[in-house]
Amino acid sequence: MIRLLAIHKSLVKWAFSLKISPLNPISRKMRSRPRLSQWHLLAGIALLAIVLTGCTGRDVIGSARGWTPVTVSDGIVYTATRDGDVLALDSQALDRDEDAGNVWKYDPPKDRELGAVFGPPAVGEKFIFIGSSTNDGDTGKLIALRKDRESSRRIEEDEWDKVIPGAIIGGPTLAQGMVLVGSEDGKLYAFDAENGERIWTFATEGLKRDKGKEKRIWSTPTVADGAVYFGAMDDYLYAVSLDDGSELWKFETDGAVITTPLVVGTKVIFGSFDRKLYALDASDNGRLLWSFEADNWFWAGPISDGEMVYAANMDGKVYALPLDRQDDDAPEWTQKLGDIISSTPVLIGDRLVVTTEGGIVSLLDTSDGTVEEIPIELANKVRAPLSSEGPDGPARFYVGDRNGVVTSIDVERWRLSWTVRTRE
Repeated sequence: MIRLLAIHKSLVKWAFSLKISPLNPISRKMRSRPRLSQWHLLAGIALLAIVLTGCTGRDVIGSARGWTPVTVSDGIVYTATRDGDVLALDSQALDRDEDAGNVWKYDPPKDRELGAVFGPPAVGEKFIFIGSSTNDGDTGKLIALRKDRESSRRIEEDEWDKVIPGAIIGGPTLAQGMVLVGSEDGKLYAFDAENGERIWTFATEGLKRDKGKEKRIWSTPTVADGAVYFGAMDDYLYAVSLDDGSELWKFETDGAVITTPLVVGTKVIFGSFDRKLYALDASDNGRLLWSFEADNWFWAGPISDGEMVYAANMDGKVYALPLDRQDDDAPEWTQKLGDIISSTPVLIGDRLVVTTEGGIVSLLDTSDGTVEEIPIELANKVRAPLSSEGPDGPARFYVGDRNGVVTSIDVERWRLSWTVRTRE
């Protein structure tokens, strides 16, 4: 308790002095801003607390327990629980009976515990892949579980796991037989998806320059046209070769980059803790096409329908920006939802589903940002990305909250279809 009070005092001191420590990922550009509103000061305290306590948390109160992230594929919802288990849930069976139970459960023994999971699982043809933070964040684990496995406490035939020297906060990504994952040790790893053998690693500038915590990678990689895009807390967005992990180019911002990059055609779009959303030309060595400055950090990843970019922000606003906009262009529309948004939204047809950190789920018309229905209030906070089966899938989405509850919401009827409590 004494240690926690001391940290709160230091947060307050930070907010009013506006002296930003090089050990946290807040924009260094803020040093040049002489005054901030009271709202920004209070938000700064709250958001720094999120960075310190809501993720690995080992610098403040020990090991956080994860965010219950979910991924859905072919009607099966995969999630990692706050108890360190992995569940496969049949959505249609749960529609008929909320007590239908699991398709399977991986409940590892203590000597193989999964730890805390923050990023959503990646689903391939044979395996699902999950990255986690173990040993109070000192190490990370990447695990491959067969989709057709039985409930078990042990790794089964053909399955594998790897321990790496740094917590995994973002989710893994699959591409061309490889599984890619970033770590707090400042490296991006590429493993053979079939057997877990390491293929290559890439070191961030933060690691090369020995910048301590600024080397961390919390971003989930995105792969397109033979390149891997990801951000790091050293303020860079990186593009590296999928073949061998060599650097193609990098782009420096004025804040940590933890969002999942969005690729649309040759444009790479991402947000930073310098309060800006950026669009780069991947075909021209990451040349800046445009940027948009908001009132707070970008944590949630941007999404697009091919014409517009929808970006949710820690200021509680959702912005709609044309892909081909110019720097001085105003957003097509802005919708204020009144609470921090750190969960990446999903598109369901021509509607945008957004969940605030407080667990308020809103359905927005993408043409003008109008809130179409009375928002649904979940029981607990949400930081993990929302998940759906994409534009050709059913009009529903899935969300896991910070207390271990997974919820399915029917968008057409705008109601809860089912909920599952994953914690015993």
